[in-house]
Amino acid sequence: MVLIQTGGRGLLAFLLVLLLSVTGLAATDAQIAEKTGLSPDLFLQLTVPVGGEELGIFIVYITDRTFNSRISPTLRNELSPYVGRNALYVNPSVKRVVDSFDFSLDRFTITQGETSFTPAREDWVEITPGFLDGRFVVNPAGPSYGSGSEGILVLGDRIDPERPFTVSYQGVSGTFDLSAPSAASVPQPPASPSPALEITPPPQVTDLTSVLTGGDFSPQAVAALLGIDQNLVGTLVITSRGEELRLLLIRLEAGVRNGLFGEDLLASIDPLIGTGAVMVWALSPTGAQFSPWRFYIQQGGTTYVFFSPSSFAALTPGFLDTKRVEPGTIAAGVIKLPKGVKRDAVFSVYYGTSKVDFAPLP
Repeated sequence: MVLIQTGGRGLLAFLLVLLLSVTGLAATDAQIAEKTGLSPDLFLQLTVPVGGEELGIFIVYITDRTFNSRISPTLRNELSPYVGRNALYVNPSVKRVVDSFDFSLDRFTITQGETSFTPAREDWVEITPGFLDGRFVVNPAGPSYGSGSEGILVLGDRIDPERPFTVSYQGVSGTFDLSAPSAASVPQPPASPSPALEITPPPQVTDLTSVLTGGDFSPQAVAALLGIDQNLVGTLVITSRGEELRLLLIRLEAGVRNGLFGEDLLASIDPLIGTGAVMVWALSPTGAQFSPWRFYIQQGGTTYVFFSPSSFAALTPGFLDTKRVEPGTIAAGVIKLPKGVKRDAVFSVYYGTSKVDFAPLP
């Protein structure tokens, strides 16, 4: 788990630098996708030798799907006006702390089919002051993570996003193919139902999963179904590309012991009751992508992102490796409240850009 002040630079760049520093090697696309929540077709990473050291350039295509990642509110506000404009978020960085670097915008080339061009200076927008002239600033995680800069390249109608296009910097290139299915969209084995999730429902309810995926999914309705205080319950319905993901979040306080949960489930969660932990059930009436690594917590301007399996407790087999939930199945686990989060103050649990707020209990 890592703390990130939301008033700082972009979270995506921070995560990339963190991966590089932890592994000592270039992070793979799969690692970056898992840690940031970005679909692999939305980003490129270029490593360019410059003057005896490596310049890393992280590039993200800005679309609605970009905001389903663990992107900071500050960067989200910077990027959102550029959705639909064929724009790229560009983050050059180096491992040293420097005020400026030999990074020049006129070394970029965009190629699609037989057409190539070098973007003009007016096609660029600064996020970091001085980005246009190669100014770098220290990474918000601290000097040990190096320095970098951020900007936006607006391509407009000079490219067709339905066709592959290549971004090159000083001879090093990568290709965006936004029309191809990404690795994240490849169907995965469904999550397995677990006896630990059994409850004792009202007599009229014969199939809990069907009720949760097809019925009223409001916090009030679900709380009544489970026999617990609605202040302990939050629900999210997330739709994307014709798929619907439903997330049930239950704050584990003493009141859950009076609910309709089965003995096995209560035994599994009992050590976490009263700690501020949040139980999560993921379901879908259509089948949908889901990864527990896309959860994060915010409180008082600080974001807590999870990197360690110890931040979770699995309630269904393979919970932390889940990539997709299919109809009729539930993927379930518990998010442990990070140190530093005060359970007696409001905190928010995010999944991508959607959130549930948990207020202090009376």
